[in-house]
Amino acid sequence: MIGDLTLDAIHASLNGLNTRRAASEDAIANSETPGYIARNVEFESQLDRAISGGDPLSISPTTSLTTDEALPNGNNVKLERELVSLTDTALRQQLLVEAANAKFRLLRTVITGQ
Repeated sequence: MIGDLTLDAIHASLNGLNTRRAASEDAIANSETPGYIARNVEFESQLDRAISGGDPLSISPTTSLTTDEALPNGNNVKLERELVSLTDTALRQQLLVEAANAKFRLLRTVITGQ
């Protein structure tokens, strides 16, 4: 596999976004489960530092419980927020896939000259 800092950063970002997507999906699935606590996923600040250090693949997304107050059903899942998060995450994933495709097209052009 051809790897460089750009592709490694895209890979690490997609891993972080996959973790965020899973957390939102879990929250939505448990939106009526009493006592369920939604989670936040953070990886962007770690990724910034890791890119500066030249090793974006060294990061691991951090998951923490939200501190939102419990709703009447006993959990703290805010369904609207989770749906917006899923949409935002999907758009970011699409953007990163397009960036990877552009990088591979550039490499193909360099290799083939076409």
